[in-house]
Amino acid sequence: MTIELTEAMGKWVGMLYNAVDANITVKEEAMAANKNGFLVPVVLLVVAFIISAMGCIPAVQQPDAPAASLSCIMVVSPDKLEFTIGQGQGPSLDQVLSVVGQGEGILNLSMSDNVGWINLLQVPGAATAQTTDASVNVDATGMASGQYTGIITITADGAANSPIYVPVYLTILPGANIPAQVVSVPPPSSVPPADSAVVWVNQTDFYKYATVSAMIVNGSVTNSDRWWYMSDVKIVANATGNSVKIAAVVPPGETIMYNRYIPNYQKDTVRLSYTWYKP
Repeated sequence: MTIELTEAMGKWVGMLYNAVDANITVKEEAMAANKNGFLVPVVLLVVAFIISAMGCIPAVQQPDAPAASLSCIMVVSPDKLEFTIGQGQGPSLDQVLSVVGQGEGILNLSMSDNVGWINLLQVPGAATAQTTDASVNVDATGMASGQYTGIITITADGAANSPIYVPVYLTILPGANIPAQVVSVPPPSSVPPADSAVVWVNQTDFYKYATVSAMIVNGSVTNSDRWWYMSDVKIVANATGNSVKIAAVVPPGETIMYNRYIPNYQKDTVRLSYTWYKP
């Protein structure tokens, strides 16, 4: 008996086989050689098991492929944030927002808000390839008593449930200790601001699994200027030049949080790249 195993599409990756389809042909050249009737069923059973395994074992992720797949989802906790500033309290409160990736790949996310009274900060040392924690601060300075609503937007490349919108509710009760906002706004300048107008907090870790190597970068970028916009904001690996985009635009006074990966085969230092523009 001759058994021929041919692949229609697939390749070996490490110790696993990534097979889309396969064909098996069993040629019975000498059934008489199987006198006890035991050999053929056993061989066919083994071959069937191999073919079945080919179709269900996932391939090891390649370095040049996306780190997250549509099988990955984000789990955000809590699903909403509520802040109440009572009598004699204020003007600032904090809570932690956690994002966990479930499934294969690296959690490659960015986080932003849509109002000036929400401030996002990376929790030092909390981010991993699958988890990131953000400290959400609300600052009611200069705000009157009442109820306010903001939105935190969380996006992740390849996640099936991206984007996720987390509502933020702020209630300021009468008698809260809210100072008035004193702002001295300089006139707009025709000269782009200095790099000191950008507050960049970053943590870099090296991630390696099987044949995948990447640097995990997590932190925040704040544009503290009042007039100029940051555009094409990227983090670049100095040695290889590989980069990851953090945001297309960071408006004046806004903060973007991120937890992303840069494909890399070695540990490296990184830099922040961006350009200034004024509409």
